[in-house]
Amino acid sequence: MTETSKRAITRTNSNTSQFAQDFTKIIRRYKKHCIYIKRLLHETDKSYNEISDKRVLTAEKFSEIKLSKLDREYINNILSRPLALIVCSQTYNGKARFVNELLNESLLPESPIIQKNDIHHATTGASLNISGSFELVDTDGVQKSVSWSTVPRDDIIVKDENDFYLHRIDEENDQYETPLLEIRKPLPFLGNHVQIIITPSNQNLHIKQFYSQITEEIVPIFIYIIDQEKLLENDLEELRSFRTIATNEPILFIRIDSTNNSSSNTDETPCVEAFRQLCELGFVSLLSTESCDNTSETSSSLFQSDMIDNGLSNFTLFLNYIDKHVDRLTIHAVNILQSSQELCLDVFNDSAFEMARDMLITPKRLSYTREKEKDLYESLISLTNSKQNEIQKLIFEAVNEIQETLTDQACSLEISGIELTDQLTVKTARDLKKCTSFVQDFVLARLNKAIGEKLSSSVSILRQDYVGTLTRCLSHLERNQEDDEASTSASNALQEILQSAYQVNISLPTNSNLFKILIAKMKEVFRTFSWNNCPRIDPDFKRSVALNMLQNVSDAKLAKIVCTQLNDRIRMSHDNFETLLKQLEHRHSDRLKSTEDKQQRVRKEYTPKIARHLLESTSLKDLIEYGLPKQGHEIGRGQYGVVYECESWANQRSCVLKSVIPPDDRHWNDLALEFHYLRRIPDHPRIVKLIGSVIDYSFHDYTPVLLVMERLTRDLYIALKHKLSFDIRIRIALDVIEGLRYLHGLGLVHRDIKLKNVLVRDI
Repeated sequence: MTETSKRAITRTNSNTSQFAQDFTKIIRRYKKHCIYIKRLLHETDKSYNEISDKRVLTAEKFSEIKLSKLDREYINNILSRPLALIVCSQTYNGKARFVNELLNESLLPESPIIQKNDIHHATTGASLNISGSFELVDTDGVQKSVSWSTVPRDDIIVKDENDFYLHRIDEENDQYETPLLEIRKPLPFLGNHVQIIITPSNQNLHIKQFYSQITEEIVPIFIYIIDQEKLLENDLEELRSFRTIATNEPILFIRIDSTNNSSSNTDETPCVEAFRQLCELGFVSLLSTESCDNTSETSSSLFQSDMIDNGLSNFTLFLNYIDKHVDRLTIHAVNILQSSQELCLDVFNDSAFEMARDMLITPKRLSYTREKEKDLYESLISLTNSKQNEIQKLIFEAVNEIQETLTDQACSLEISGIELTDQLTVKTARDLKKCTSFVQDFVLARLNKAIGEKLSSSVSILRQDYVGTLTRCLSHLERNQEDDEASTSASNALQEILQSAYQVNISLPTNSNLFKILIAKMKEVFRTFSWNNCPRIDPDFKRSVALNMLQNVSDAKLAKIVCTQLNDRIRMSHDNFETLLKQLEHRHSDRLKSTEDKQQRVRKEYTPKIARHLLESTSLKDLIEYGLPKQGHEIGRGQYGVVYECESWANQRSCVLKSVIPPDDRHWNDLALEFHYLRRIPDHPRIVKLIGSVIDYSFHDYTPVLLVMERLTRDLYIALKHKLSFDIRIRIALDVIEGLRYLHGLGLVHRDIKLKNVLVRDI
């Protein structure tokens, strides 16, 4: 063993004991917070499962509030995986020196075994797994009974099958490659919750493969030992690659004095030069760590790297970094739960307003639909009864406008399916009847279209005034019934009724009653036709049939027939409309009853439950970040709690501590809701500021909730005893009104305005 490896550990026994106690305290505190997070995650999942099973929220809204796969994976990793100090360095000697100093014993030989990038044999590295008994794994030819206190040098150098050193680079400095080595050694201050992993030296593994191997099944804390004058180009390249692969992983850089005290060619000290290089890489900055800690919650996952100079003698700074790092891990996990719970309460709030509006507006929509449909029905009936003369005039105009064009079109008709002789005559009376009916059908179809267009344009204004509004109302009613297929069909039927009956678009299809009546009337003209003199089926015949049809059209009779048919269709549509509207009303009545039950369940059961989870997560976050506030002397006592003085907490001075002990679940829920609404209020000069909250879990019989608020001088009850002037009293009254109006503008009601709840500053 070289002189370097035999060097005595510099820390005294008292310092070692204090370091072990402080480190153990940090790890114990971290595991305690993980237990709180695990319980909070379980309760939150339980509440979310109830919300999903009871279908309190739609599937779309529920998907917004539940934890994402990545967030849940992060929390589960924090809760289930052990912490691991991953020690990296420019050389093996730097890692060995740091680990020996950390453990306060010469566990690893510190001779200069290897230098970077001299060896290219792929191994996975050496690790210290600090738990259980002492043993060596996957090392052939090592001692079966271990009696040494320092790992033999031969056991950490890779050899070939002939027991020769596989790679030897420097004969003078003995530079070799380190193999895979796992050492299990009981260390009480680490327990079973922390591992120490030393990264491999002189390996040719890709940084991405290396990172995935060493971070598997652990929560890594990266430590990089700088034991040279500066970072070499190979070191910088590895750090750049690491920054690309693990953008959110911080590194604690610890600079230690090199054993080779060669003089530097630069004017900068080694510490300054290394810090400058790390700044250029983006790992550290000139901003203080305190300013980095005060970043917003959105960037809290981007942990900040740090650097410690002369790290072997500054283990206090090392402990501070570990403490802050594990706090950031747990705070990020709590932030995930807190964001989900806040979003859930926001969704509940929006859903409550939507359900209240639905219960209020749906009966009005049904009433409006019934009323407007009745007005439309009466208007259409009045229209068909009072405007028969206008319809007759429209029919007359339509016949005159199309008479010439229609007869010309009839002459050019091609009649199919009829066998004609050479003289263009038919062989049977049946064929003659078919030819005549074909021309008549053509004339009546064109006449029907022309009359329909005239009637449709005459009632366009009526269609816009009534049908548009009714359609919109029905579409809203249909939208509320999206989960009910029967109700959707009913609304679609109502839409079809509106399209067919209330738009009054008289297109008169060929199967309509009016068409059949017209056919019967027109055919009476031809009952006296002589079938003995068989006519020629030529254009003149077609023209005569068309002219006879048009000349024998009775405007008055046709107008009466149209009005009668319109009345029948409108009455039938009105009856169907009322029947379907009653069915829709019954379905909405059942739905609104279910909505009311759901609203009560959200308001009385799920909202307080999620608010309580939010109170616990917010309090846990404040506890991790700021610790328990120190109670001073008692200031006041109320019905629900005691107020104590608090000098400072969460970077706030002169605050008060309100200790509340909820006796049952109902008081817990009331407190959680009050806390939720209070912390959502933006800062206002007339509203007492809530700084934060902490739940003290140190008591077994009860659990006090500590609300930290800004401190004011006295309440109004005490202030009035000092005989305030009239102007000051009016000023206080106006300030109280201003604060109340601000709360009312946010939709909140105080419910307990009294003299002792009005606080004033120095008068």
